[in-house]
Amino acid sequence: MKTIFSERCNTMMTAAIGQMLSEVAEPGFNHHVERTPTRVVNAYSELLSGVREDPALVLRTSFEETSYDEMVTVEDIDFVSVCAHHLLPFFGTVKFSYLPDKRIVGLSKIPRMIEILARRPQVQERLTRQIVDVFQQEIQPLGCGAMIRAWHGCVACRGVRKANLRMRTTALRGYFRDKPEVKAEFLMGGHRYEA
Repeated sequence: MKTIFSERCNTMMTAAIGQMLSEVAEPGFNHHVERTPTRVVNAYSELLSGVREDPALVLRTSFEETSYDEMVTVEDIDFVSVCAHHLLPFFGTVKFSYLPDKRIVGLSKIPRMIEILARRPQVQERLTRQIVDVFQQEIQPLGCGAMIRAWHGCVACRGVRKANLRMRTTALRGYFRDKPEVKAEFLMGGHRYEA
């Protein structure tokens, strides 16, 4: 697997993880963890791969469309990200909507943009804002909104240890913020909140 880390960083991380494991591994368990440092570095390289990509690039292929003036919604977009505070995963679903002005995008472009933004050290609030800001700037719709509902590993397995806790965040731009009827349609428009 290709790593996003420099060779020096890759070597240092592998050594540090190996040292940590040597401090906590039980006798006789070493064969299970001997390749773990490399696996951890590879996992984080994959989880943080979005830092080397520009999310706006996936939106550059769009289509002129002047006859459609209703809300476009893509929901239940799965994502996995890494908490910037603890480097533990958080994951959930995104609901994203926009009101086209002169351009629409292909269905796959929105999940791809979200994937790039999620594959960085993140906090949920920032991720939610970045999704709408990138889309608004690149596509220039009349408005857009994102809603994320996520489970956080750092809350479930350390600190308060609340495994069922979910956090919901929203970010609204343009008509979604300024027009109450558009905001209401987005916020109440059929998004499911299963755990």
